[in-house]
Amino acid sequence: MAGAGEMTIGGAAGSGPPPAQQDMAMLALRMLERLIAGSPLTEVAAGEGLSPRRARELVAEVVAQRGFDP
Repeated sequence: MAGAGEMTIGGAAGSGPPPAQQDMAMLALRMLERLIAGSPLTEVAAGEGLSPRRARELVAEVVAQRGFDP
């Protein structure tokens, strides 16, 4: 469950308006920072209130758009 200041993405249909583009960019940045630091994807997804599948989709979208230089 998301606490104060946390946003949830990919909830049930009709759960509210979609997140703003800036919010999605911040979410993706937080996720990538945690992944680069070595956190497992399942832990990152849980921390952001996402399913592991949705987290993988978001990471794949960011990598496809921006590229990734390990």
